[in-house]
Amino acid sequence: MFLTCDQNRLPAGLGVTSGMALWAVAEMAGCGDVLILQFAATKRDLPRVAMVEFASGAAKMLLQLASDGQIVRGAAVLSAKPHKESAQWRLEPLSEIHIGATAAFDDEHPLVSFARFTTAAGEEFSMPIGLAAKHSRGKRIYPSTPARSSKAGRRKPADVEGTD
Repeated sequence: MFLTCDQNRLPAGLGVTSGMALWAVAEMAGCGDVLILQFAATKRDLPRVAMVEFASGAAKMLLQLASDGQIVRGAAVLSAKPHKESAQWRLEPLSEIHIGATAAFDDEHPLVSFARFTTAAGEEFSMPIGLAAKHSRGKRIYPSTPARSSKAGRRKPADVEGTD
């Protein structure tokens, strides 16, 4: 959970709707993993950065960004464990975020939707985001460009006449 204080509230600017506030400082209550996302409405818009507590807010934030059509431009997980010096914190950049893929979970929850995260180092981890009614392959929301296959960059040599 993040705590805010009115003295750190920024004046409402352009594009900020009523009921929404911007904060110069937010304190994290408790220590755990934090998902840091850089996102924008379009590729040309100025990006915004959001920090959400991984365990309690990451899934909701990712689903909201996807439903609003926001483009995730960057992502990382900050591991700030309690009672550890900041030198022991870890910032792990993410190379991919995939949401909505379904899998069997257990006998009580036969089909669950997951968010899957892949770190830049290649480690994968996932978290359940809700019950699902039907199977789905999900959607990759970061990076926003389609993945290239290993053959995508290769071209066949052009046939050139008269090269016997």
